[in-house]
Amino acid sequence: MSSPVDPARLASLPILEGATITELAPAARRMWWREAQAGEVLLREGEPGDTFGLLVEGAVAVTRRSTRPGAGAEPHHLADANPGSILGELSVLRGGLRVATLTATAPSLLAVGDRAALDLLMSVPAVRDRLGRLASARLARDLRPVPATLKDGTPVWIRPLLPQDRAVFRSVVAHFSQDSLRRRFFSVGTPSEATIEYLTDIDYIDHFAWVVLDATEPHEGLASARFVRTNTHDLAEVAFGTAESHHGRGLATLLLGAIGVAAVEAGVSRLVAHVLDDNVPMRAVFVKAGATTVFEEPGVLRVTMASEAAASVLPNATRDLLAAAVHDIVTAASLALAQPV
Repeated sequence: MSSPVDPARLASLPILEGATITELAPAARRMWWREAQAGEVLLREGEPGDTFGLLVEGAVAVTRRSTRPGAGAEPHHLADANPGSILGELSVLRGGLRVATLTATAPSLLAVGDRAALDLLMSVPAVRDRLGRLASARLARDLRPVPATLKDGTPVWIRPLLPQDRAVFRSVVAHFSQDSLRRRFFSVGTPSEATIEYLTDIDYIDHFAWVVLDATEPHEGLASARFVRTNTHDLAEVAFGTAESHHGRGLATLLLGAIGVAAVEAGVSRLVAHVLDDNVPMRAVFVKAGATTVFEEPGVLRVTMASEAAASVLPNATRDLLAAAVHDIVTAASLALAQPV
């Protein structure tokens, strides 16, 4: 179709819900229609990507070669996109190669645009947060896990915790002793479903979390850590959780460094943790980052450290890998918080 994209048609899409026709008009002027027949490849993995599409009619299959270490090169099915989906925006945001192949599975119609059109969409307050969170979650999902080695030589993977990782998070918590629950949640009770929902609701800019997985059993979570930005923009609170059987293996140090890396990328300069006075192992980990400690209330210490100092507890090679992994995720999430131009 050669006719211009009608902003009213865009306004009807769920992903752009809340935007007015007037707000969408500048982006619509930079977009064009594309029709595709069933079986037609719209975007191909590995090719340069400078356009994105909004699926208005039809259906599209998303496939990608596996990023799991040791997996074969055969593509596998990731998802089916339905009308209202945004497609191909990751390569546009990153200025890189396509991360998946998109194939129409039915006659389809897409509104296609370039980076300028995407920027114009992201400048609309009603859709900025939605698109930013979607992009960052997709980047986190597609990230190849970063390999690391514990101090006893055990190989592990570390990757961002995903919103759908409730089962992985539960697998970590399920191995907590009552003492570990007390030290992590200041209570001996297992966290509620509402708490788990919150702890896995990640936006990657104000709330970022890592999970460490067993390299031989990638569905087995060994430990997790997170930061949550406070009302003070450059300060975030951190928390850690390690399965009981894996204490003393260097997981807390690995995660402290990883949280420091993510915090630096997100513009958080200081980290604070609350730790029980009798949690000597965790206090020793914070000492590695030059943390300062004060008593906040009986039995509870407030520990403060610089994000850069926390990141520095890692070997340079591991730190660089984590920084490269998290940069695109945080950048995409930051778009959701950027002020309109």
